[in-house]
Amino acid sequence: MYTKLAKRNMERSLRDYTIYFLTLVFGVCIFYTFNSISSQKIMMKLNEYQLHIFQKIDELMGIVSIFISCILGFLIIYANSYLIKRRKKEFGIYLTLGMESREISNILLIETILIGIFSLGIGLFLGVFLSQGMSIFTAKLFHVKLESFKFTFSSGAFIKTIVYFTVMYIVVFLFNTISITKLELIDLLTDGRKNEKIKVKSLKTSMIIFIISIILIAGAYYIILSNNLRIIFADITIIIPITLVVIGTFLFFFSLSGFLLRLVQNSKRIYLKELNMFLLRQINSRINTTFMSMSFVSLMIFMSICLLAGGFSISKTLNKNIDDLPQYDVTLLYDGKLPINEFLNKNINLNYYAEDYVTYYDYYNKNEDEYLGIKTYIGKEEGEKNKSNVDVAKDRLITIMKLSDFNSIMKFYKKEGITLNKGEYAAFGDIKELLPSIQKAMDKKTKIKVGGQELIPSKKPVMEVTMEGIPAKGNACTFIVRDELAEELVPGLGFLDLNFKGDKAKKEKEFLKEVHTLSESKKNEITLICNTNEQLRASVFGMAGMVSYLVLYMGLIFLIISAAILSLQQLSQSADNIERYKFLKKMGVDDEMLNKTILTQTAIYFMLPLFLALIHSIVGLKVAKVVVNYLGTVNVTGQFLITALIFIIIYGGYFWTTYIGARKMVK
Repeated sequence: MYTKLAKRNMERSLRDYTIYFLTLVFGVCIFYTFNSISSQKIMMKLNEYQLHIFQKIDELMGIVSIFISCILGFLIIYANSYLIKRRKKEFGIYLTLGMESREISNILLIETILIGIFSLGIGLFLGVFLSQGMSIFTAKLFHVKLESFKFTFSSGAFIKTIVYFTVMYIVVFLFNTISITKLELIDLLTDGRKNEKIKVKSLKTSMIIFIISIILIAGAYYIILSNNLRIIFADITIIIPITLVVIGTFLFFFSLSGFLLRLVQNSKRIYLKELNMFLLRQINSRINTTFMSMSFVSLMIFMSICLLAGGFSISKTLNKNIDDLPQYDVTLLYDGKLPINEFLNKNINLNYYAEDYVTYYDYYNKNEDEYLGIKTYIGKEEGEKNKSNVDVAKDRLITIMKLSDFNSIMKFYKKEGITLNKGEYAAFGDIKELLPSIQKAMDKKTKIKVGGQELIPSKKPVMEVTMEGIPAKGNACTFIVRDELAEELVPGLGFLDLNFKGDKAKKEKEFLKEVHTLSESKKNEITLICNTNEQLRASVFGMAGMVSYLVLYMGLIFLIISAAILSLQQLSQSADNIERYKFLKKMGVDDEMLNKTILTQTAIYFMLPLFLALIHSIVGLKVAKVVVNYLGTVNVTGQFLITALIFIIIYGGYFWTTYIGARKMVK
């Protein structure tokens, strides 16, 4: 009998709460897909560095999955509390007929098992097929070709998904059992006829709280924007604006129910039109009792927008940087006094390894009064335009390079060198958005002081040149001066770029081994950091991959959870108000007006948290833009459009499905 009842109840709940079951299926599907990434490498030809990156990504997904499972567990428990509330009258009838609480718990246990099997089965089935498509995305992300398409199945991800969700369902069953034992028969039978108690706040109190919330949110924005967004870079003061935004968001929704209804009541033309009186009281009541969850939903939507739009932009920037990186086999960074090539030739036979190589140094002025920062050089007006760039914000020191070193590098890259007349300087950098500002400073004949001599800019325009083999483009500006001035400068870091000859793979291993041995033996005298082109490319692809998977995984989960919570709340309210809708129909309200009211109510309920989240995102995406600019410069319009499309499909889909479900309930 219990099994028959449980099966009937599940079928009925599946019809009424399709969104709940679909959300569980999506959760299982996404969970499996992102935990099966490591199995996709069998279709790709990867080197040892890329294999290592795959392992790191798999480890990261495992850690993130623990957090995601907690979030999904919260959603399942939260959703079940609404389902239990929806079925109070049903449970009351069971108790009236002589059934004990223990027997109701047994029915719920069977229902939980059936729901678990159903959602796990469908979710895993979809996840296995979705993970096949992820392999194409992964191959494109790592710029590798699929050797041959093979159907892959990750037993590790399969087992992990079953274990995690089984634990969640056990927790749900325990929660349901505790909820049932606390219910009183009289409450179960009369719950549908009870009016929800609304805590009335005075209009004055609500307005004061609302103003405080706006001040807190605006203050958080001001702290971030007025500090040129510098606080996001390893600065603990970032906690202050985050705290202000969170508190401000909660106070915003807490105060909203106190004056939203009063505000509309002042306009009798709007308030008394059609069913607006009923509609506004419904919305006001719902916000009053769910302001906590609406605040969390708004913050999760905000994080989802920033994760998807900002993360995709960062990933695209990192991948774009690969095309602009210098094409050499290995670069070696050197911190020491002797010329780097002389030092290495004393310990390593460079001619054995190198087809050709080039060395160069960064230089600095000896006197502090001759130091020049990038912000100072481009001027106050241009500095304000580029304040989101961390180098400009910190007025980072501009380095100097010898003309002969620069021309040697250009020759190494098979490009033309430059000439400088006496008393002239040239400039180059690799941050594209800063180049126009540097050119304006040069056009104004801005003088610089090097080695005690004043120099004017040459007629050569500022050049876009990438020299350092690092994932992020970090050279805002470097000045080029004639060699004789370098005698008065202080050498900084030294660099060696080298192309191997012969068997490059063999030479690379031998060279790395020799450099490592030399670095260990001379670690108290010098610092040597060596990176090969393959290591660098794998590192960039790895960073891009981690960012892409992380933001897509967390962004989708946050978005789905946010939409599911709003949907379940709205469906629950519709179920609770069936008697009220029946009364309206008895009064002569037609179906068209009822449907319009349900649509408007659902739209307002979905738009309120989204509206505040979008306001937060304006500042959040400015922060993301700083990170993107720090790594490089690309057109990120496409990433914003992709994010918007994802939101329209998922958030809009939940909204429309909720409206259809609520409308069917009322019918």
